[in-house]
Amino acid sequence: MRVRKVLDIMKNMNLDACLLRGMDNIFYLTGFRGSEGALLVTLRDLLLLTDFRYVTYASEVTKGVKIVEIRQKTDVLSDLCEQYGIHTMGFDDIHTTCDIHRRREEGLKGVELVPLKNEIEGIRACKEPDEIKAIKEAIRVATDAFTEVFEGIRPGKTEKEVANELDYAMRRRGADCPSFATIVASGPRAALPHAEPTDKEIRAGEAVIIDFGAQVNGYCSDETYTLLIGEVNRAIHDIYSVVQEAKDLGISKIKANMSIKELDAIVRGFIDEKGYGEYFRHGVGHGVGIAVHEAPSINGQQEGVFEANMVFTVEPGIYIPHLGGVRLEDMVLVEEDRTTILTQIVKSSR
Repeated sequence: MRVRKVLDIMKNMNLDACLLRGMDNIFYLTGFRGSEGALLVTLRDLLLLTDFRYVTYASEVTKGVKIVEIRQKTDVLSDLCEQYGIHTMGFDDIHTTCDIHRRREEGLKGVELVPLKNEIEGIRACKEPDEIKAIKEAIRVATDAFTEVFEGIRPGKTEKEVANELDYAMRRRGADCPSFATIVASGPRAALPHAEPTDKEIRAGEAVIIDFGAQVNGYCSDETYTLLIGEVNRAIHDIYSVVQEAKDLGISKIKANMSIKELDAIVRGFIDEKGYGEYFRHGVGHGVGIAVHEAPSINGQQEGVFEANMVFTVEPGIYIPHLGGVRLEDMVLVEEDRTTILTQIVKSSR
């Protein structure tokens, strides 16, 4: 099914083949993930090009894929183009450097190279049942880990300690790795949307943003909890309430065939009406799957509609310099007749 979607793209673009370097795309089509490799999709075969380090591994994790070892001083790609009669070849330009593209143009005489832009990423937006199952498992692992660590988040513990404990708890429960570098930001540092954890100690009266996720069997989860430590000032309470209402309102409106721009307008408009519009400057959400950030991107410029089996986040946030910030994030699944919240941790002030 997945390969058929790529073949349809090739047919629509009049391509004889396409060459993919983005490892998320390669994993999506083959199950292989490594530090080096490329996937040549022809009208007849899938050919995974990799070096000697991954030949055995690739043969173990893939099915119906021809493994081609890349050797020094050999022009494997040129030979394959001649063997398969390739004259027009698409390439995922998002993942191709200028240097690699230049060398391909020099080495593939008589082959027209056509950029695919985000066509491959686009077909990953609607998840298949096995992908949804894998995402749910990643959420379960992250949920169990957070539940364990949560009670230990007290004044005196550092941001780094919380992040390290959460990462370890996820790995211990079966995560391949965290989906991304775990964010723990407390007090004034919570005004930094993507702050890195530091040795700063968490103090009473602070908001603590914890943004985390687990990657399990190649699929990711992503959610954000903002914890209020003890008695916080009125301003923090106010922005917490606004963010929570904006998130819940947005999720309640999501349905299949709804404009992506409309969701952004609903969530952003609510925060703006409450007087905090200038303090919410990132997107309302993003797709999650093999990558922690993938299609669809939810912002005011994004074209298109939500389709059945899309999985994405809704994550409004308000960040006020020198005071702090609040972000609350859940993952949702759009189905034909309903929208389901996949993340399991109830977002409350404690």
